[in-house]
Amino acid sequence: MGDGLVIGTQDIAQKDQLVLRALVRLLDGGVNIRARFSEQLAECNVVFVPGHWPYRFHAPCITVRVLDPADTSAALEQTADLTVATPLRMSNVIAVLQSATQRVYGVSQFDPVKGQRALFELLGEHTRTAERRRAVVPMSAGQQVVFDFVQQLVHTSMPMEVLLSGAYTLGEPHRVSPVEEELIRSVPSHSLRQLLWSLAMRLAQKGASAPVRTGHYRLLRWPDAIGLSSAGHPRLAALLTSRALSYEQLCAKSGVPEATVRWFLEASLALGLAVEETAPAAAATAVAAPAPAAKTPVPAAAPAGWLGNLRERLKLW
Repeated sequence: MGDGLVIGTQDIAQKDQLVLRALVRLLDGGVNIRARFSEQLAECNVVFVPGHWPYRFHAPCITVRVLDPADTSAALEQTADLTVATPLRMSNVIAVLQSATQRVYGVSQFDPVKGQRALFELLGEHTRTAERRRAVVPMSAGQQVVFDFVQQLVHTSMPMEVLLSGAYTLGEPHRVSPVEEELIRSVPSHSLRQLLWSLAMRLAQKGASAPVRTGHYRLLRWPDAIGLSSAGHPRLAALLTSRALSYEQLCAKSGVPEATVRWFLEASLALGLAVEETAPAAAATAVAAPAPAAKTPVPAAAPAGWLGNLRERLKLW
């Protein structure tokens, strides 16, 4: 039982068993843990059972109940160590395997928030840089991802949910070699912008800390649809489009949670949607000085001679 997770099933639906087997094969090594199936329950350290199953396997084996939300006859929660709801999906299977790993080994083998933040920072740094190129990023358990910063694409055989889980460590990026060019053509591609926005949303949901921003920021254009799909994002976009605001002003005006504000701003800056501007100048309060009083014109002195005498007599001044 020291070689990762050894997973078995007991009386769960055939469909759930097939899905679980396929997901475990797909995730093996991709979430920084080893996992395999076994038909021998005696060697398993994680066993998936039906929601109505009334027993629990003895420690150190982890009992996972597969719950059907429509099944009201499910056993009480104390008869299982962990639960997972049907339908089984990549996201909830990853979550339960991560929890099982922590229980079996006593400690977590990875920090999901650290992995998510590291990937976000890598994408943000290379997206902002003037040098646009393709880079290969090695990941734990022999996985690798090709980021195409020219076409804004991500090439990888890893499911997108694994990339978003943060259950990995990143290696040092390097340029794409001729051999790795084949990888780009043979694996699925995903939107880099969508990945960056999705990471920002995951980090905001977990309340992860973000860089402190002390300037005033304004949106140059509205985010893509994925950037507006999270609660509060349309409100933030509307406020930042109308005028430059500081982080504190944006929190006060929007009423959106602070973590959401911070990571919306980080994603917008990374994608070039937002720019920092100087603080709005205070309105001038100086009172204009009164204009000097107009001087009364003084008549010019009368010219001397007979013409002057004539004007004096006739009062022509």
